[in-house]
Amino acid sequence: MSTRWIQWMLWVACLVTVAWLWRAGVLGAGAALATGAGSLLLLAWRGPPQRRRRTALQYIQMGKQPTGLH
Repeated sequence: MSTRWIQWMLWVACLVTVAWLWRAGVLGAGAALATGAGSLLLLAWRGPPQRRRRTALQYIQMGKQPTGLH
Protein backbone atom coordinates (compact mmCIF):
# COMPACT_ATOMS: atom_id res chain seq x y z
CA MET A 1 0.00 0.00 0.00
CA SER A 2 1.48 3.32 -0.94
CA THR A 3 1.71 6.33 1.31
CA ARG A 4 -0.07 8.50 -1.26
CA TRP A 5 -3.09 6.16 -1.25
CA ILE A 6 -3.28 6.32 2.54
CA GLN A 7 -3.10 10.12 2.43
CA TRP A 8 -6.02 10.25 -0.01
CA MET A 9 -8.08 7.93 2.17
CA LEU A 10 -7.34 10.02 5.26
CA TRP A 11 -8.36 13.15 3.37
CA VAL A 12 -11.63 11.62 2.22
CA ALA A 13 -12.35 10.38 5.75
CA CYS A 14 -11.67 13.86 7.13
CA LEU A 15 -14.01 15.48 4.60
CA VAL A 16 -16.75 12.94 5.31
CA THR A 17 -16.42 13.53 9.05
CA VAL A 18 -16.55 17.31 8.65
CA ALA A 19 -19.55 17.04 6.34
CA TRP A 20 -21.32 14.77 8.81
CA LEU A 21 -20.60 17.15 11.74
CA TRP A 22 -21.85 20.09 9.69
CA ARG A 23 -24.99 18.22 8.70
CA ALA A 24 -25.62 17.26 12.33
CA GLY A 25 -25.36 20.92 13.35
CA VAL A 26 -22.24 20.50 15.48
CA LEU A 27 -20.11 22.70 13.20
CA GLY A 28 -21.14 25.96 11.61
CA ALA A 29 -20.59 26.63 7.93
CA GLY A 30 -17.44 28.70 8.52
CA ALA A 31 -15.86 26.12 10.81
CA ALA A 32 -16.72 23.31 8.38
CA LEU A 33 -15.19 25.19 5.45
CA ALA A 34 -12.08 26.07 7.46
CA THR A 35 -11.63 22.48 8.62
CA GLY A 36 -12.20 21.16 5.11
CA ALA A 37 -9.63 23.59 3.71
CA GLY A 38 -7.21 22.68 6.51
CA SER A 39 -7.59 19.03 5.62
CA LEU A 40 -5.70 19.77 2.41
CA LEU A 41 -2.60 19.64 4.60
CA LEU A 42 -3.05 15.87 4.61
CA LEU A 43 -2.36 15.89 0.87
CA ALA A 44 0.60 18.25 1.18
CA TRP A 45 2.15 16.14 3.94
CA ARG A 46 5.23 14.36 2.59
CA GLY A 47 5.63 10.69 3.31
CA PRO A 48 8.88 9.05 4.35
CA PRO A 49 11.63 9.09 1.73
CA GLN A 50 11.50 6.13 -0.57
CA ARG A 51 13.67 3.28 0.56
CA ARG A 52 16.18 1.89 -1.86
CA ARG A 53 14.89 -1.22 -3.53
CA ARG A 54 16.57 -4.44 -2.66
CA THR A 55 17.06 -5.16 -6.34
CA ALA A 56 18.91 -1.89 -6.93
CA LEU A 57 22.43 -2.18 -8.24
CA GLN A 58 25.10 -1.90 -5.60
CA TYR A 59 28.28 -0.08 -6.47
CA ILE A 60 31.55 -1.98 -6.24
CA GLN A 61 34.49 -0.22 -4.70
CA MET A 62 36.80 1.23 -7.30
CA GLY A 63 40.00 -0.69 -7.88
CA LYS A 64 38.68 -4.11 -6.99
CA GLN A 65 38.19 -6.65 -9.72
CA PRO A 66 35.75 -9.54 -9.59
CA THR A 67 37.35 -12.82 -8.58
CA GLY A 68 38.42 -15.05 -11.44
CA LEU A 69 39.34 -12.22 -13.85
CA HIS A 70 43.06 -11.73 -13.24
